[in-house]
Formats: sequence, C-alpha cells, structure tokens
Amino acid sequence: MSLLHALSALVLAAAAAAASAQPNDPPAASQPEPAPALAWKTHVANPEDLLDTQRTLIVPTAYVAVLVQGRVAATRQSGLFSGGNNSVGASASYRVAGLDKAYLQNLARAAHEDLVMRLRQAGYTVLTWADVKDREVFRNAQRETTVGPLGLPTRTLGNDQYVVAAPSDEQHFKSALAGGDFAEFIQYGKAKITDATLILPQYTVMAPQAWAGGSSGYKSISAEANVAEGMNMVQAQAHWMGQPKSRMMRGAPGVTSYGHVKLADKVGAVAKTADTTSQGGNAAAAVLGSLFGSGSVQRSSGEYLLTIDPALYAQTLLGGVRSFNAEVAKVAAEAKP
Repeated sequence: MSLLHALSALVLAAAAAAASAQPNDPPAASQPEPAPALAWKTHVANPEDLLDTQRTLIVPTAYVAVLVQGRVAATRQSGLFSGGNNSVGASASYRVAGLDKAYLQNLARAAHEDLVMRLRQAGYTVLTWADVKDREVFRNAQRETTVGPLGLPTRTLGNDQYVVAAPSDEQHFKSALAGGDFAEFIQYGKAKITDATLILPQYTVMAPQAWAGGSSGYKSISAEANVAEGMNMVQAQAHWMGQPKSRMMRGAPGVTSYGHVKLADKVGAVAKTADTTSQGGNAAAAVLGSLFGSGSVQRSSGEYLLTIDPALYAQTLLGGVRSFNAEVAKVAAEAKP
C-alpha cells in the first residue's frame, strides 16, 4: 500500500469513528494531537458572538486550499552609467505532483475534526455535519460545482492557482462575492441559523516556495528565479456568524492570520524539468540592440516540479492547522459577553 493510500485509510477511519458519535459525546480521541508552537499574527474580531446561543456552535465543514501551479518573474534594468539601456529577466513556472482529490479531502476532514475537538475542550457544544445535514438550511444550500485540476474547485491568488478541498463534495458550499463563504446561510442580511453560531474555517497552504528578484548596480544588473520544496501557511481563518446585532464592525467576526507562517523547509523534492529560455530570442534581441543602440534584453526561464512526500506533506500541513486551531480555541475559551 502506498503512503498516500495508507494516510487516506487512517484519516478515513478516524473520521468514521468521530462521525458516529453524538453531538455531546467525547470525540474519537480523548485529546487533540499536540500543536506546534508557531509565530502567528492574528486579528480577532467579536469573540463574544460565540456565546450568542448558550455556547452552541455549528462547524459543518473546513476548507483546505493548496497550491497546484504558479509562476514568478523579475526584471531589472541597467542604471544611467552602465553604458547602455540593458535589461535582464528571469522567470520560473512550477507544478505540484502527488496530490489527488481523496487525499486532500481527507486532510480537510482531519482539519475539521481537530477544530471541533479543540472547541469542545474549550467548553462549547459543537454540532458537525452529521448533526445538521438534514436541516433544511443545509439541504437547500447550493454546493460548489465548478471544478478544475484534481476535480476540485479552484482559487487564484496572483499568479498562483490553488485547489480547495472540503471533507466531501456535499460539504463544499457555494460562496459569493457579497456574503463570502456565508452566502448560502444569509437571507436579507440576516442569518438563517438562529440556534447556534456558524463557523467556517479555511486554511491556505503554499508549497513549493518560489521567489524571483535581482539587483541593479553601478554598472551591472542581474535577475534570478528560485523554487524550493518548503511549505508556508499563507493564511488561516475561522470566521463565524452569530446572531444579528447593530454595532461598529471591527472586521469580519472570527480569527484571521496575516503574514506567511513557515511550516517546513521540505515536504518533497523539487526538480527542474525544462529550461525554457529562448536562446534564439536572446540572440535576436542582442543583435537588434547593437544595431539600433537600444541595449540588450536577456531573459531566462525554467519549469519546475515539486513531487510531494505524501506523509511529510500531510504531517506538515496538519501541524500548521492544529497550531492555528489552538489559537482559535484559546480565543473561544477566553470569550466574554
């Protein structure tokens, strides 16, 4: 059995055990797994909303977004005293191999179960998908059906494309620009759920790491692009929607991280699969530049592939998730009316 399928089997077994429990039963594990101590910078808004309905929460899903492909590029131009109007550029495109839909849905399921466990330990009654899936509001909620690579919905951040996984297709609710991920649970500006505070956690993870840059000196210029096998948490958030009230808003209610958080230096192996530099184009640019006195333009480019180590990738990602979930649980435990 491959590491990928072994991990999937373990996560599925744990999720099945947890799903069979009643809302107030102890979770499948008596304690959540230890959370790494990471340097989170977070914004917390309206923790008192968690207390709106006698400390009852609904956490029906969790979303894990992971990078699948992207590109970085940099260009530098020569200075006034370099003897010509020269420019250099470097770019790198990258893809990720070793991911599939079942694997990512299992990771989303594990992220969801961990948050539920920690919130219960913080003193809350937490209802999950198994408890609310037959409610009309959840039955009628539209699901996200637009899919891309791996048969999962996509999200674009700059030049990077991510796929977004929920524990199951049924738990992937449609979002909208107005109303965001809560769009299916709001009507006429009011929450459709009146007996609990709804929480929709999201975790966005980047692997590989890629960057491009360069320098411009007195008489020299350079540019380079790099791809490495590390993993960062780009953002994590656990936004919630309690009962309607009039107040000055301090941002979206919930806990939101800002700034990348380093999770690991290595979650697989990066290989350069192609040098896509156009030598002919560089040669032609040099000739034209010399003929017309416009300076030379030189470009280099390459394609890279990150092949993940399935067990290490999952361990690293879930370590970051647990660490953020611990931050959320701390906020919940300290919430005051």
